[in-house]
Amino acid sequence: MNDFGDPPVVPWRTAARETLIADRWLTLHADRCVTADGAEIAPYYVTDYPDWVLIVAMDGDDNLLMIEQYRHARGLVSLELPGGGVDASDADLLTASQRELLEETGCVADEWEVVASLSPNPAIHSNRCHAMLARGTRCIAAPHDEPSERVCRRWMPVVEVVRRAMAGEVQQAVHVAALAIVLGRMNRWSAA
Repeated sequence: MNDFGDPPVVPWRTAARETLIADRWLTLHADRCVTADGAEIAPYYVTDYPDWVLIVAMDGDDNLLMIEQYRHARGLVSLELPGGGVDASDADLLTASQRELLEETGCVADEWEVVASLSPNPAIHSNRCHAMLARGTRCIAAPHDEPSERVCRRWMPVVEVVRRAMAGEVQQAVHVAALAIVLGRMNRWSAA
């Protein structure tokens, strides 16, 4: 019991699982779930994605590297952090982050830190999203030419990124969360 006298929350039991889609980008399952009190919830859709990395990349002049990229599901050009999926061939989060930063932006960084691991939507997604801080970021090449990921790179002062995020101009919710956690830990989350 908690302060309100509520009973503890008990995980559901998965009585059956049918895989509806399985490809390199996602796996979609239809589960038949049973609650602790015996109620059946079916179908309950669960999507498996690979883990993601989001990179809060800063240069030596206190600017953040942001990208603009077209996002088809919403039909908009989105201002967001560089990042992407962790590949099975990546040795660890650092390897994935370094690869994604170089591929997507043509940049490298001197110092790396895993700052947070978040669940994008634990109700229906099984993956985690890892917020990485990259310091001493600099561009050494053009971005990798990938038709589905054409980006426009932008160096922006931290205060401008925070202002735009607080104004709703950064639409990716997990990106806003990563920015808030990383910049909050650095005491930089303010739109002075």
